[in-house]
Amino acid sequence: MERAELERRRINREKRKQAQQRQDALIRSLGLAVVLALAVALVLVVRTLFTNANANTEADADAVTASAVQQVESTPKPEIQAADAVVSRSGSSISSLPQPATPDPESIIYFTFDDGPSTEVTPKLLDLLEENEVPATFFILNYSEELLPILRREVADGHTIAMHAWDHDYAKCYTEDDAYLSGIEQLREKVFQDTGYTSYCLRFPGGSSNTVSRKYNSGIMTRLTQQVDADPSWEYFDWNVDSTDATGNNLDPEKLAQSAINSLKKGQHNVILCHDTNNKKTTIEAVEKIIEYARANGYCFSAIQRDTPPVHHGVNN
Repeated sequence: MERAELERRRINREKRKQAQQRQDALIRSLGLAVVLALAVALVLVVRTLFTNANANTEADADAVTASAVQQVESTPKPEIQAADAVVSRSGSSISSLPQPATPDPESIIYFTFDDGPSTEVTPKLLDLLEENEVPATFFILNYSEELLPILRREVADGHTIAMHAWDHDYAKCYTEDDAYLSGIEQLREKVFQDTGYTSYCLRFPGGSSNTVSRKYNSGIMTRLTQQVDADPSWEYFDWNVDSTDATGNNLDPEKLAQSAINSLKKGQHNVILCHDTNNKKTTIEAVEKIIEYARANGYCFSAIQRDTPPVHHGVNN
């Protein structure tokens, strides 16, 4: 009896086990079928949405394109016109500027500025030169501590620092033969102590051709030019182009620029005389106009170097 009961229980367990296995298999089959059905449904939904969106996008794009085409076709076509003017850095209007020409290395402009540095004009002039990448030469006078930062900027910007006079007063420069050259040597040493720069060229007040010196010392310019020529540490420079800004204060920049431009020559070393004292404010604008003209006509720019061919006037005293 006991054995029969055990056998019955074993058979029941086996039946339950088989039934559970069949149930698990059915559940797995149903689950897989559901998953597959859901996946198919999802694909169908996505495909439907994409098809509808694409159709709407194409319709919208066609509508936008048609609208844009209609708008373009209905818009009057503007006439292409050349610019009437270019506004310069100083605010002036320069009409119909020609395109820059190919620079001619034999056509050189040397801007030279006498009587500085000054508190107002020289810094603005340095800004203009830096903006246009134009080197220049500054023939300076004795300067105060206030002006030292400006002088140091001239050196830092790569310009040539040249000597003009310790004192521009003709009576002090030219009364005695030694007065001018001793003042120049003193100024050169001062510049060296303040900036580390050694000057190698000078310009006589009034130029080597001046006749005002005759009032103070007959024949002094002949003797001074001979002494400078004999000293290898110096070269003197006059000019062959004049901006005429020495004839008055704050003159019409158009006239100043035109005066210089009229004297420029291709294939020549053009040394332009300008000034940078505080009463020469319009010289800044004139220089800008000269730069624009020169660039448009194939001129190059340089500061005076040790190997620059000197420009000398005829000596008249």
